Amino acid sequence: MKKAIVIVIVVFLAVCLFNRQPELCSIKIGDEYYDIYFKNNYLYYKNGVFYYKLFEEKILSYKIYDIDFDKNDEFLVITKEQNNQYGKDLVIFDTYYTDRLQITEIFRQDFSNVKPWKIDACNLDNDGKTDIFVGVYKDTAFYMDVRKRPFFYSWDGQRLNKKWLGSFFTDWELIDISFGDYFGTGYDLAAVLEKNETGEYRIGIYHFVGFGFEHMKTLDIDDAYDMQIDEIISDKLQSY
Repeated sequence: MKKAIVIVIVVFLAVCLFNRQPELCSIKIGDEYYDIYFKNNYLYYKNGVFYYKLFEEKILSYKIYDIDFDKNDEFLVITKEQNNQYGKDLVIFDTYYTDRLQITEIFRQDFSNVKPWKIDACNLDNDGKTDIFVGVYKDTAFYMDVRKRPFFYSWDGQRLNKKWLGSFFTDWELIDISFGDYFGTGYDLAAVLEKNETGEYRIGIYHFVGFGFEHMKTLDIDDAYDMQIDEIISDKLQSY
C-alpha cells in the first residue's frame, strides 16, 4: 500500500512539474523521433509517465543537430554554473535508443574564459563539415569593449577547429542569432537580431563568404517583441 502511494506521489509531482510549460522539442534517432523537454536548465526525456534527466549538469543553451550526418541527432550544450549568467563547458553528446533514450559524452571543452551564452549549429558553406556557433561575451585584440561576439568553429568528428572568430557583424549590437536556409540558397544564413545605440531593433541577414559575412537583407522590426528570435524571423519572413 505504501509503495503504491509513493508511486502515485512521484507521478503527481512529475505531472505538476511539466504542467508549467516546459520547452518541447524532438530528437531524431534513425527514422524515429523522441520528445525532449527543457525545464529549469535541465533536459528531460519522458519514458511512460516518468521524466528522466538526460544528464545532471545544468544547461545554459543547447542545440539538437546531426553533426556527423549519421541520421542520429547529437546534443550540443553549454553547461551552466551556479549563479553565473554565462556558461562553462561546451559538451557534445552522442545519442542512441535501447529501452529508453541514452546519451554518451563524446567531447568537452572549457569555454569559461570567453563567457559563452549560446550554442547553435548550421551549414554555412556546404564544405561537408558542421559549423558550430558559440556566442561569447568578451573584448578582442582590436576592440576593447566587452560585448557579445560571434565565434564559429567546424567539427571534424573529434575536435572543434576555428572557422571565424568574429568581432561583430556590424556596428549594431548583437542581441541574438539564428540560422536557416531562409531564401533557398542551399546553405544556411545567419539571421542576427541587432540593436543600435538609440534602442532600435532590426534583423540582419548575412551569408558566409569564406573570410567573414556579407550583408544580404535587413528585416525592419518595431521592437524585439516578447518572442524568441526564431519566432520573430518566421513572423517577418511571411511578408517576403
